[in-house]
Amino acid sequence: MKNWLRVALLLAAYGLLFVVFTWPLAQHFTSSFLAVPGRDSYQFFWNAWHFREAVQSGKNPFFTDWILYPQGSGLVMHAYTPVLGALSVVLGNDMLAVNMGLLLSYAFSGTGAYLLARRWVRSPLLCLLAGFIFAYSPYKLQRLPEHYNLVLTATVPFYILLFLRAFEFREGRFLPLVRSWAAVAGCFGLGVLTLLSDYYVLFGLLYFSLLYAAWFWLRIGRIRWRTWRPWAWLAGILVVSHIAIRLLRLAGANENGGIWWGGDVVSYLMPPPTSRFVYWDWAARLYTNAKVFNMPGSLENTVFIGYALPLLALGLWAMRLAGQRPASRRFQDVGGRPLAWVLIVFLLFTVPALRIYGHERLNLPTAFLHFIPFFNNIRCPTRWSMMIGLLLPIVSFSALEAAWHLRLRPLVQTALSLLLLVVVGIEFWPKPYQRASQASIPAVYRQVARLPGTSLIPIPLGVLDGYHQVGYLEAEQMFYQTLHRKKLPIGYLSRVRPELFASMRQEPVLRAILYQQTKPDTVQPAPPTVPQVQAFLKTYDPAAFVVGPAYRNQPVHTFLRQLLLPYGYREQLIDGYVLLAAP
Repeated sequence: MKNWLRVALLLAAYGLLFVVFTWPLAQHFTSSFLAVPGRDSYQFFWNAWHFREAVQSGKNPFFTDWILYPQGSGLVMHAYTPVLGALSVVLGNDMLAVNMGLLLSYAFSGTGAYLLARRWVRSPLLCLLAGFIFAYSPYKLQRLPEHYNLVLTATVPFYILLFLRAFEFREGRFLPLVRSWAAVAGCFGLGVLTLLSDYYVLFGLLYFSLLYAAWFWLRIGRIRWRTWRPWAWLAGILVVSHIAIRLLRLAGANENGGIWWGGDVVSYLMPPPTSRFVYWDWAARLYTNAKVFNMPGSLENTVFIGYALPLLALGLWAMRLAGQRPASRRFQDVGGRPLAWVLIVFLLFTVPALRIYGHERLNLPTAFLHFIPFFNNIRCPTRWSMMIGLLLPIVSFSALEAAWHLRLRPLVQTALSLLLLVVVGIEFWPKPYQRASQASIPAVYRQVARLPGTSLIPIPLGVLDGYHQVGYLEAEQMFYQTLHRKKLPIGYLSRVRPELFASMRQEPVLRAILYQQTKPDTVQPAPPTVPQVQAFLKTYDPAAFVVGPAYRNQPVHTFLRQLLLPYGYREQLIDGYVLLAAP
C-alpha cells in the first residue's frame, strides 16, 4: 500500500474514533463544544475566540483587556493554545475551530504513534493498538472536555520519528552526528508548533531528547545488571537523593508544589470517572479519598493506562529475566534500545516522592527537577502519563512479538491481538461527554449584549490563576463574554500578575462588593464614598451588574441595590439572574 494512502486511512480511522467517543458532538460540530460545568474548557474556548478577535481587529493577540479590565494582562505565560486560535482565524468559527483542532490532534496522534511503532513492531494490528493507546488513553480522554492543551499531542510521535532520523548517537560522545539536516529542521518546526499548543507537551519533547541522549552519554547500555555493583550504586543513589531532597524540603527550598502534586502508585490501578465500563464503586471511593490524595477528586490524580497493558509488560519483562523469550526487535536496534530507559524515567517522573496509598516512601532522584528554577514550572508530574502512553505499547508489543514468534501460529497471534484490542478498548471507552453552546448561555447575557456600556460586573467576582484565587470565579463567564462582548474586571489565566490580584482588593467599589460576597457575616469596612463610586462608574463604564442565582437576595445583592439606586440603575429578574442595568 502506498504511504499516502496508508496515512489517509489511518487518519480516517483514528478520526472516526473521535467522532464515536464524542458523539453526538459531530451532529453539532459548528455550534457546540465539549465542556464540563465550572471547569477550564470555557477558558480554552475563550482563548480561540480572543485570538481571532485580536487578529481580525489588528491588535496584539498576546495581550488582553477583555478580562482583568481595565489593566489587562499579557498572555505569553498563559495556556493560550494559539494553534487553535490560528485555526479559528482561518475557519471564522470558534466552535468549529476548537472541535476540528481536537479531532485533528487525536487523528494525527494515533497515526504518528502507529508509524513510530512500525519501526519495531511488525504486526499492523498491534501498531494500530499502539496508536489507539497513545491517542485515546484514559489520561487524555478524561482531559478532553477540560484541558484542551494537554490533548494536543499530535506532534510528539512525529518529532520522535524525525529525531531518530536526524541524529546518530554514540556512547561516550556528547554531541550526536547529524544524519539529516532536513530532519533537524523538521524537529525544530514541530517544536515551534508544539510551543503554540502546550508547554507541557513541549517539555515532553525536550525531556525525551535529553533522556534519549543520556542513554549514550552515561553508557547505560553497558551496565551489567546481573552483577552486584550496579545495584549497590543504585541503592546509594536512592539513599543520597532521599536524604538530600528531605533536607531541601525541611529547609523550605521552593519546589513549586511539584512534589505535592505528585502521583500515587495506586493511581495506576484507579480508572478515572470518565471510564464507561471500569469505573467501579471502589474506584469512586478511592478517587475522592482525602487520605490518599492531596487533591481528592482532581483529574491530576489520573495515571491509569488500563490493566491489560501493564500486566502484559510485567509478564514479558519477567519472561526476559527468566530467559524465556529472546530479545525484541526494538532491543536489537541501537536506535530503539534507549526507549525502555526513557520509559522508566517518565514513570518515575509521575511519582517523585514514591507515594503509596497517601504515604511518601522515598524521594526519588527525579524529584530534584522540582527544585530547579524554570523547570519547576512543570509542577503536575502525573501529566507525563502522556509519554508513558506512547512508549509503553511500543516497548511491550515489540517484546510480545519476540515472545510468540516461534511459539504461536500467525492466526493465533492475530486472534490474541484482536482480543487485546477489545480488552483495551473496554478499559478505555469513555462515558458520554457534556457540551456547551450559545443556546445554553443564560438569557440575561443576551439582554446585556443589547445594552450600551463598556463592561459587565458579574457577581460573584473573582480572579484566578494556577496559584492563587481572590473571590470566586465562575469559568462560564469567559464563555458568556463571547456573546455579550462586554469587558470583565474578573478573569482566569494560567498566570496573573500579583498587582492584578491586589487591584481587586484595592479598588474601593470592587473591594466592598468582594467583601460582601465572601464575608457577609463579618463587620464590613466603610462603604465607598460618593466620589469613589462616581470614579468607578467613569472608569469601568458598566453596562450592567449581573447577580447570579446563588447570590440573589444575599447581602451582596442588597448592597449593590443600595449602592446603585441613586444612579438610576434599574433592577430586573431574568430566569433567576438579577440584572441591574444602567439608565
